[in-house]
Amino acid sequence: MLMEVFRLAGLLLGLLTVFTGAFVVPAQPLLLTQQQRALVLAPLMAGFGASSSKGKASKKDSGKKASKLKPKKQWDRYTSEDLKSADSIRVAVRVVDRGPAKWFSSGEIKSKDNAYTEAAVIRHRALIADHARRMFPAEVLALDKLDYGYTTDTNDDIEECEWKITAKVEDMPADIDKMIGFRGFPDLTGFYSSSGKAATGDTTQDGYANMKSKGILGVTRLEVHD
Repeated sequence: MLMEVFRLAGLLLGLLTVFTGAFVVPAQPLLLTQQQRALVLAPLMAGFGASSSKGKASKKDSGKKASKLKPKKQWDRYTSEDLKSADSIRVAVRVVDRGPAKWFSSGEIKSKDNAYTEAAVIRHRALIADHARRMFPAEVLALDKLDYGYTTDTNDDIEECEWKITAKVEDMPADIDKMIGFRGFPDLTGFYSSSGKAATGDTTQDGYANMKSKGILGVTRLEVHD
């Protein structure tokens, strides 16, 4: 019995030496059963790459990121039968902490039964901001922090409109993207212009096909349309 204790102690000392970097080889080989090896190694391996079920759970609970919306699909939804009776509501951005507090309107949103206006603004923020930079390249820069707003006023002068800033919507329907749409105003580059000839005064917006066939991509690579 005493010899067994000394033998296990010698193995434990040898293993500790290996883990501390000395790499000392025991004077004589020690033969252990699988069960004995498990008993000796278990406390030593704690913390050395052992998996953590808590970490896996937190990763699982983190949820999926919202998918990025594409201009074509949201334009199609804007003009779809599902949103045909919905109101067109103007949206705009305002640069924070730089220049005058001025709103730059870049398009309109719709939502099913007019019930998800703020959610529509929030989900379309990337499209709204990208098109604002396209329409107002000197005023709205890529690194600017922006406020996002909407108005139900019908006044053509946006300075006279009352703009409501969107903050955060706690609960959105799981299929919210299918219940909202966005269409930007046609700009001089031809973006959101069916003919692609907005610079000549043709601002028709009856579809996306001609704009797509021209290969107009937009400000960022995220806007490559398929």
